[in-house]
Amino acid sequence: MGDECGPGGIQTRAVWCAHVEGWTTLPTNCKQPERPDNQQSCFRVCDWHKELYDWQIGTWDQCRPVLSRSHEKPQECLRGEDGIQTRDITCIQKSNGVPAEDVICEYFEPKPRQEQACLIPCRQDCIVAEFAPWTECSKTCGSGLQHRTRHVVAPPQFGGSACPNLTEFQVCQSSPCAAEESLYSLSVGPWSVCSVPHSRQIRQARKRGKSKDREKDREKAVRDPEARELIKKKRNRNRQNRQDNKYWDIQIGYQTRQVTCTHRNGKTAALSFCKQDKLPITFQSCVITKECQVSEWSEWTPCSKTCFDMTTPKGNRTRSRTIKQLPIGSESECPQLEETEQCITQGDGVAPCITYGWRTTEWTECRVDPLLNQQDKRRGNQTALCGGGIQTREMYCVQANENLLSYLNTLKEKEESQSQSKSKASAAPLLSITFEITASRPVDRRLCTGPLPSTSQLCHIPCPTECETSAWSAWGPCTYENCDDPQAKKGFKLRKRRITNEPTGGTGNCPHLLEAIPCEEPSCYDWRIVGLEECVPDNEKPCGPGTQVPIVICVNSDGEEVDRQLCRDAIYPIPVVCEAPCPKDCVLSMWSVWSSCSHTCSGKTTEGKQMRARSILAYAGEGGVQCPNSSALQETRSCNEHSCTVYHWQTGPWGQCIEDASVSAFNSSASWNGEATCSVGMQTRKVICVRVNVGQVGPKKCPENLRPETVRPCLLPCRRDCIVTPFSDWTLCPSSCQEGDVIVKKQSRHRVIIQLPANGGRECPDTLFEEKECEASPICYSYRWKTHKWRRCQLVPWYVRQDSPGAHETCGPGLQARAITCRRQDGGQADISECLKYAGPLPSLTQTCQIPCQDDCQFTNWSKFSSCNGDCGGVRTRKRTLIGKSKKKDKCRNSQLYPLIENQFCPCDKYSAQPVGNWSDCILPEGKVEVLLGMKVQGDIKECGQGYRYQAMACYDQNSRLVETSRCNSHGI
Repeated sequence: MGDECGPGGIQTRAVWCAHVEGWTTLPTNCKQPERPDNQQSCFRVCDWHKELYDWQIGTWDQCRPVLSRSHEKPQECLRGEDGIQTRDITCIQKSNGVPAEDVICEYFEPKPRQEQACLIPCRQDCIVAEFAPWTECSKTCGSGLQHRTRHVVAPPQFGGSACPNLTEFQVCQSSPCAAEESLYSLSVGPWSVCSVPHSRQIRQARKRGKSKDREKDREKAVRDPEARELIKKKRNRNRQNRQDNKYWDIQIGYQTRQVTCTHRNGKTAALSFCKQDKLPITFQSCVITKECQVSEWSEWTPCSKTCFDMTTPKGNRTRSRTIKQLPIGSESECPQLEETEQCITQGDGVAPCITYGWRTTEWTECRVDPLLNQQDKRRGNQTALCGGGIQTREMYCVQANENLLSYLNTLKEKEESQSQSKSKASAAPLLSITFEITASRPVDRRLCTGPLPSTSQLCHIPCPTECETSAWSAWGPCTYENCDDPQAKKGFKLRKRRITNEPTGGTGNCPHLLEAIPCEEPSCYDWRIVGLEECVPDNEKPCGPGTQVPIVICVNSDGEEVDRQLCRDAIYPIPVVCEAPCPKDCVLSMWSVWSSCSHTCSGKTTEGKQMRARSILAYAGEGGVQCPNSSALQETRSCNEHSCTVYHWQTGPWGQCIEDASVSAFNSSASWNGEATCSVGMQTRKVICVRVNVGQVGPKKCPENLRPETVRPCLLPCRRDCIVTPFSDWTLCPSSCQEGDVIVKKQSRHRVIIQLPANGGRECPDTLFEEKECEASPICYSYRWKTHKWRRCQLVPWYVRQDSPGAHETCGPGLQARAITCRRQDGGQADISECLKYAGPLPSLTQTCQIPCQDDCQFTNWSKFSSCNGDCGGVRTRKRTLIGKSKKKDKCRNSQLYPLIENQFCPCDKYSAQPVGNWSDCILPEGKVEVLLGMKVQGDIKECGQGYRYQAMACYDQNSRLVETSRCNSHGI
């Protein structure tokens, strides 16, 4: 109610009692407790509320199936199941997020839709391959187990059924075991702890190896003298590698286990009683387990919070430690290498933290064209627009307490130097002056976390109004040009008009308001008849002809009443002839007012006339004076007998306000009509005498005493210089190295205009933005693990395996280790910690190896697989060859046991497209829009007809991984 905006309004409605059949009845017939309210509180929405309220749109929830009308479900899912998804939409206040009524936001923008159709993809059940063949029976006699496996071809998706078991077991029956064999069983014990070989055995092995190396070196020295230098370099490299591997000192040891043959009665028997094709091994090489070792914690770093802040008083400090020994063969990982805790900076001299706040520039001039341009771009270029507009300003971030910190630092320096006197202790109030006259340096906008100030607001430009004047008054009497000097015979008749509507910009845009006509026999004062006394018949008769004495006043040339003595030289009005009606005489009405003059002036071809009339009220009786004829009921007289030569003063526009040095009464603190001014100047304009319809004439033709002023004082507004902020700090160049190609970046700084110049003030600088190139940042090093050659294969010590078959040969399975170093991509040496961070997982340090025995077949390493041609179904191969005496052994040349060629199918990628997301709105094809006449919604023509809905398609590979859409046959839409 009312024009106020916001809450507190009241809405009313009519509530009456009605019969069930619809007609109105008495209120007492309805139950009063059930009567609805006839008024409620409401919120009156205004246009400026658009800046305060907005729709908060939530995310779409999960697509849920739509309940079908029929209970029958399709037997097969072809394209998915229709669903629906919803979202929360609430009208909120932008400032604090408090919910508001929906009608407020609906006033500016319709409520977005809360539901939309979606598609639930078809369920995809798990697909598995066929089972592989059954494995061999686990036992050679009696009951055993065998199994078979299969793998997943396509995992379940979109709620499909889970994958079945991938492994199956079944009992298998072999030939029955002999009765004597079933008396014994083989038992295998656990592996022992990995042990280091005896130092004596190691030394002997080293001696044997060194003697062989000496002999080889001697032979090489004899054959190739330059080999000495190569051997020296190799030894240096090996020594360096051993130093690099201080983090993982790898030791290869051995471990054993007990394999015994046990009788049914529990007694141990000889292994020969347990008949098996191959007995389990009782020893193997292993890696000595070593746990991770770290250094002691370093000292705590300084607290990151070096200042005082009430909002976040605590900072952080960290300490670290380094790895001295990486874990080898251990399942436990290294502990945390860095630790962080909160801290508070202590001490009396802790300065307050830097705070940041938003600052704004002045509002720009009000402009209408941006708002019109949003509605119609053709109207945006129009000038001289008026009405509702918009004005903008720029915001920037500054250090809010910059002057306070500067003052505190200065105060601290003075206290430290002990040179501050008590008389200067009152200098602190000057701080407020600094806040007002100093423009703060802009900083990075991301430092300001407070609410953003508004950068636009509505404004209004008043539309221009034309000057409107009244009609001209009647011509006045002939008066002297200057009544103070009535000796001159020059006179003027004047007529005036007044301003009825002030124009925009003052009265200077109005036409002239006074016109003059030269006349003869002027006078400054004259008698004016303001009425007539009662008609007095002549000769004291009761009726008949008589006279009326006029009632007069003395007026000046402006029509103002003055002393009657001033009209002593003017001709006094004579009595007016009248007729006192007798009882039987004809009765006439009073004369009407004289009509307006037919011409404003008189000339050779024009003569002003005006007339008046009266009518017969009653005809004469017997013996009475008869009524006059019709011609006597009208009178005509001349008017505006003056000539048509009319003059008036014409004024030009006021010139520029020029400072008048002679006027010293005003200074910079003066004000004129409520406006601040720095000085007073003078304005001049041109005033000429103009004859109507002719042009400029001499000034003597116009009344000099009514000549408009040609000079007037004016105010000179204070000059406003342009004010800009200091340049911001240079933006930071990249402090870290750049990956890939080095792109030279630039750093920049800027400043903001916070006051535009006006009234001849100092102009703004041309440069508001500067930039320069940063120095080239170093290229980031990428790190990689470098693996060195595998060391010799290390077997279980001879004294451990001496009782096993073939122990006289140095052959069999073992372990070998290798050195690993950290390198930069350019090959330079790097610390091992860099590779631990950036080079990915650590390569394997050990691997199993095999020293061939005399009866073993020896081969070269497998070659790399040949390249594929890219077609599905292609085959790639790799090869190896027999070496040494193995070439002559028949068993080694058996390609079934020892194949020399391996074939492998090339990877064949298969892709499939699956729908994703929701269906789009119905889209009509171009050029096929059917317009139904008479159906309009908010001024728009409603479009309908046959259209299409679209849905995006995602492309997946055979492992259900998302790949580029172009790999599928059908492209995503």
